[in-house]
Amino acid sequence: MGDLIVTAADEGFAGLLFGLLGSLTQAGWGGDIAVLDLGLSAASRERVSAQVHHCLTPGWDLPVAPELRQREPQLRGLTARPFLRDLLPGYQRYLWIDADAWVQQAWALDWYLQGARGGRIAITPQVDRCYVHRQDVFEWRLQRLATGFGPEAARQALWQTYFNAGVFCLEADAPHWARWAAHFRQGLDASEGSLCCDQSALNHALWTERLDVHPLPARCNWLCHLAWPWADPGSGLLQEPLAPHEPLGIVHLSSATKDGLVEVAGSAGSRVLDLRSPYGRNSG
Repeated sequence: MGDLIVTAADEGFAGLLFGLLGSLTQAGWGGDIAVLDLGLSAASRERVSAQVHHCLTPGWDLPVAPELRQREPQLRGLTARPFLRDLLPGYQRYLWIDADAWVQQAWALDWYLQGARGGRIAITPQVDRCYVHRQDVFEWRLQRLATGFGPEAARQALWQTYFNAGVFCLEADAPHWARWAAHFRQGLDASEGSLCCDQSALNHALWTERLDVHPLPARCNWLCHLAWPWADPGSGLLQEPLAPHEPLGIVHLSSATKDGLVEVAGSAGSRVLDLRSPYGRNSG
């Protein structure tokens, strides 16, 4: 059994998706790749199918309210995540990467695959010395935990490590899949299917079920909405914004940073830095 990278996109994310796929080629990924089609155009799906091993349209694996399904069909990309081993059986490890992330350096993929050995989930916490956590981001987290799992879950978030589900790796037989699905269903039931948040469900499962976790450093899933990276003028690599400026493995255009453009100041004046994958900037 080999390893599988899985991602998902609708047509609005097609350019980002092709950037991710290009970055995987550049990183020398030798395993299979699967794309969940959440509403790609016929042209984009044809192009994707020529680059990956699987391109499939997921169903609704959890009780999301009918009106939310109709209004936001792309949410299937969230409800499918606890069921990847069922949707795509036959692999040893499943490495999920959000389509708005891309691989800058191949070692990050290896770290996820190695971290998942022994039934652990390899995943990166939303913690770093460079990150700035705004009040609205924290309130978003607490509101979803409280709605899905009650006030005690929201209180736990004050001291528990909160992990980002945008990139993670799990072995096929890890217990996390079933427990994540159960907690996700619990959260949906509590909101009558109207609040669909896979990340809060995963964190609640990790906290309350004492599931094994292999935390990886922020460089393995750099969240741009919490800190803009810097670019090394010599190599062009995106780095941590503080010394020693270690290069980033996976760059994640999280939250409202999808266009990837940021104005940075320098000794020669300000310039616009494009954080999108260089392998998909002209795709769409």
